[in-house]
Amino acid sequence: MYTLLFMLCSFSIFKAQTAEDKKEISTAVTYILKGFQTKDGDIMNKYVNPTYGVGVLFKSGGDLGFVLNEEVDFNMPLGYIQKAWNIRNQFPMQFDTAFEYDLNHKKWKKEGLSVQFNSNAVNAYANKFLSQYSVKDQEIFKVNFNSKNVVFVTLAENTKENAPINGFRFVMTKIEGKWFLTFIDVTEYDAE
Repeated sequence: MYTLLFMLCSFSIFKAQTAEDKKEISTAVTYILKGFQTKDGDIMNKYVNPTYGVGVLFKSGGDLGFVLNEEVDFNMPLGYIQKAWNIRNQFPMQFDTAFEYDLNHKKWKKEGLSVQFNSNAVNAYANKFLSQYSVKDQEIFKVNFNSKNVVFVTLAENTKENAPINGFRFVMTKIEGKWFLTFIDVTEYDAE
């Protein structure tokens, strides 16, 4: 009886935390996308942790790479992307829906805005780096180790036929009770 009561109480607390997280993440995603859409780094930087910064994941010659920035600055390139691309950001948020990118046609198979909780995306990226790079030892990767604190956001939209990148993908991480932008993913664009 006590075990059942404890489980019900635990489930209620979990649901309350999830609802609060969902609310905080929804607000953060809205502002991050608005900042990216309007090229306003100040809006986005409200969600960048000053200790960890924001990593940009990219591909060059087929290999995965990343740069770590203290903040989002639209005067600097995102990895090898010299100029930020345009997004429309007109889709409603869908939770735990995945959108697939077609590398051959350089476009999304279906458009939408997805927020995936409990994402293992950062660990999956870390496993794809060449063995001579010890990215798992870097703090930005360590803070993303627990997938329960990681959210992967995908704005899947096909803006132009020959756009270098369509849409926008990023990772948010819960650090000390607050959600932060920790990675921007431009891996669907290969610089070489």
